[in-house]
Amino acid sequence: MRMHITRQRPVRRAGLTRRKVLAGGVLTVGFAFAGWQSPARAGGIRGARSVDPNAVDTFLSVNGDGTVTLYSGKVDLGQGLRIAMRQIAGEELGIGVDKIKYVEGDTALTPDQGRTSGSNGIQRGGMQIRRAAATARAALIALAAQRLNVNPDDLVADGGMVRPKNGGTGIRFADLVAGGNFNLKLDPKAPLKNPATYTLVGKPLPSPDVPAKCTGSYTYMQDFKLPGMVHARVIRPPAIGAKLIAVDESSIKNLPGASVVRIQDFLAIIADDEWTAIRAASTLRAQWSEWSGLPAQDKLVATLRAKTDLTDEMLVSRGQPAGNRDGALSRSASYFWPMQSHGSIGPSCAVGDVNK
Repeated sequence: MRMHITRQRPVRRAGLTRRKVLAGGVLTVGFAFAGWQSPARAGGIRGARSVDPNAVDTFLSVNGDGTVTLYSGKVDLGQGLRIAMRQIAGEELGIGVDKIKYVEGDTALTPDQGRTSGSNGIQRGGMQIRRAAATARAALIALAAQRLNVNPDDLVADGGMVRPKNGGTGIRFADLVAGGNFNLKLDPKAPLKNPATYTLVGKPLPSPDVPAKCTGSYTYMQDFKLPGMVHARVIRPPAIGAKLIAVDESSIKNLPGASVVRIQDFLAIIADDEWTAIRAASTLRAQWSEWSGLPAQDKLVATLRAKTDLTDEMLVSRGQPAGNRDGALSRSASYFWPMQSHGSIGPSCAVGDVNK
């Protein structure tokens, strides 16, 4: 794993170095994703937010400038979530994707929606956002109905406002929601829009990150730099389940600027530049315990089924058996889903900022 860590360089005092300060302090790591600037850092969001996955405000906030901010715990790894999530929320809210600000993957600002893998982002995370947007739309229409003294069925959310279906003056979202917060739980029964009326979902809208990727100007995490940043390399054990027994830190004494980080069985190198971190990681001598080995391939199914956390999942159940009839045949089958690793083909990389 490739890792960059930033830390503020303290004022030099006798006998005190920034490495000693780091070793004796508390390390807090926050993650951000390349190509996106956290609104908190940009000044758009201050203080803590709710990250309760059952609260509307966790997913959406209404801004005074006519925009809506969408918070997603799922991250775009090339599946197009940055535009797809906007389409889902915009469809239910009745607002264009150009009016939706998108925040992804910031653990201080976004809900924990579980891992991002394959179609899991839309299949699960997108449906949570859809439900939050539908709940918000129903609340906005209800508030506007009270304000206008009309039946909610006579109103529609469109263009960032709620207005009468038959025409007339509308009310902006920001004027309906004080402070931009709904203070509501997600309503599992909130009415969803009919797919036949969709104007955003299913449309081939351009992904916002593609132009920069095509022109070579996109900032990937591996290219991200911060003042005072140092570099790190995680050292993996030689086999699954191996335990770290001993580390010979003197083995990298000839590499100035490199130091060892050990937390139980976690082992890593920190250095002032990336090349030194790479060299130190390959030079450091460490002793690991013996490996117990993988299950025998001819016993793999039985081994996996013996796991205590294994569960059976019913995917389809249709109809009822007709009962015993003359000549009737009954068939059953068991299917096995083998172990699969959705591992990346490139090196993983993260930036941790200890100043936050």
